[in-house]
Amino acid sequence: MRVTIIDLPGQTEAAEKNAEAAGFEDRIEQYPCDALDPAAPFPAGADAVWMSQFLDCFSLDQVTAILTKIYASVTPSTDIYVLEPLWDMQRYEAAAYVLQATSLYFTCMANGASKMYRFAELTGAIEKAGFELVCAHHGLGSNSYSLLRYRKKAET
Repeated sequence: MRVTIIDLPGQTEAAEKNAEAAGFEDRIEQYPCDALDPAAPFPAGADAVWMSQFLDCFSLDQVTAILTKIYASVTPSTDIYVLEPLWDMQRYEAAAYVLQATSLYFTCMANGASKMYRFAELTGAIEKAGFELVCAHHGLGSNSYSLLRYRKKAET
């Protein structure tokens, strides 16, 4: 397996060092860029795209913009995986409350755009970019994450 890491330059440099230390330097490529920069297209040809606790760092409009860039770089058979702690899919009410409070922290203290989303909010932003939800698995692991799988919408 080969992995292409798309992230800010400092993050890709750290990933490169960690991969080298683990003996996997020949299995990863780095693609340093700002995911929000419309002039920075994503590399084409991925069999799968994996985003883990990534999209909650952005506003819904930014989520759609990122997924629109992904849409342009993938084929209809590419699987898009999104792993997020969706607050309305938590097992326990207290966990949903904690995620909502975390959302306030990130919005106010981090970048002003981060938010822990409800299922319908996040799926709507992704579908707006041209993807359709293939399947959703909720309540995964001790943190009750949701794993969502998307593909390009079928041409009609």
